[in-house]
Amino acid sequence: MKITKKIYLSILIALVGLIYFSISAYTNSKEIEKRVASYNFAIGTQTVGSKYKFTDESMLVETAREIKNMGSNLLKFSMHPRYCSENYGLPKNDAITSLTKLASLEPSVKKVLDMDFKYYHIWVYGFSQYTPELIGKKDDTAQIKFINGYPKKHEDALYKEVYDFTSHLLNTYNGSGKVFYLGNWEGDWHLRSDYDRTKPVNLKTLEGMKQWAKTRQKAIDDAKRDVKHNNVEVYHYIEVNLVKKALTEPNAKVVANTVVNEVNPDYVSYSSYDATNPYKNEVALNKNLKKSLDYLESQLTFKKGLPEGKRVWIGEYGNPSIRYNDEMQNLRSIWTIKTALEWGTPYILYWEMYNNEIKKESGEQVGYWLIDDKGKKQAIWHTHHNFYNESKQFLKEYLKVNGDLPSYDTFRKNAVNFKSLNVQ
Repeated sequence: MKITKKIYLSILIALVGLIYFSISAYTNSKEIEKRVASYNFAIGTQTVGSKYKFTDESMLVETAREIKNMGSNLLKFSMHPRYCSENYGLPKNDAITSLTKLASLEPSVKKVLDMDFKYYHIWVYGFSQYTPELIGKKDDTAQIKFINGYPKKHEDALYKEVYDFTSHLLNTYNGSGKVFYLGNWEGDWHLRSDYDRTKPVNLKTLEGMKQWAKTRQKAIDDAKRDVKHNNVEVYHYIEVNLVKKALTEPNAKVVANTVVNEVNPDYVSYSSYDATNPYKNEVALNKNLKKSLDYLESQLTFKKGLPEGKRVWIGEYGNPSIRYNDEMQNLRSIWTIKTALEWGTPYILYWEMYNNEIKKESGEQVGYWLIDDKGKKQAIWHTHHNFYNESKQFLKEYLKVNGDLPSYDTFRKNAVNFKSLNVQ
């Protein structure tokens, strides 16, 4: 009898131990999956103004889901008074009068902000700065008020709106681990709102834009100072697009060498078509893109309170199908990805998930897409998808061997050798 009790007791202890270790292993496995899933994989995409969709969901939600399904943990989109027109065609709601109300009252916007994305890049334009456009008309100056100078009333209104929105993000997503980057679309087309890069810059507009960017940066900084938060971050970036002009015309004034170097934003986004599209081979693209990235980095000065690493990223690049077949679209995109990884940009964002441009003359899709208007996943979609899978496998193996995830530098140096980026 005593022996039997001892046997039962031994079995019970063994079972308890087995259950404990099984639960521990499961918990540890889930924690590893979570850490890997929240890592910055560098490459990503965006959704703005798509010209088609395939489901009953809103364009914004549908494209966000497609980005997530591709394997990405990053979403780039726009928050703007145009939410109900060209950008996403969402229902107009007269109660939405600010960025904070757009984030909280518009169901599709709230849904994507609540989705399981780690990183958000958002073009933000204040409702307090907007002059409604006529139906069917688009005037980019309607979204900014610094043309020929920035009136104090608009500056004050912008500060409050961005401060309130940043506070909303910090409060709503406190503890979530989310990282928000708030910035602008191609800033050189705000500085030169007539899109004429050959003309000298309007100096009053230049001074106005400097104040506009400083106001946005200060509003974000002040909200972060004032709002208690943990495990959620908000940063400010300025996007530029006329870097080649600064390199070839040293006396020319562009956003990079006037606004960026005076404001010293948290980050700079580069809409990089002038350093990627003109070049017909990888060597030339690599050389010129790195030259532009070096130039942008030289315009920044040290800033406390930021994570380690480069502060310049690729906010846009793309190779339209109207100009390139699927194979070349993919190959040229890989050139950009590998060059940016070699240089060290923290993000490399492809334009875009669904195409947003149609030729007026022919009605033809221009083809800035990962999924085309027939629902076909392009070769570059598969490159992204495979890259994410390789990234996750690399991170899991690295963690198993080293007991921790790699630094971003270690990751990117290994990522350039992934099979997905080395097609034959």
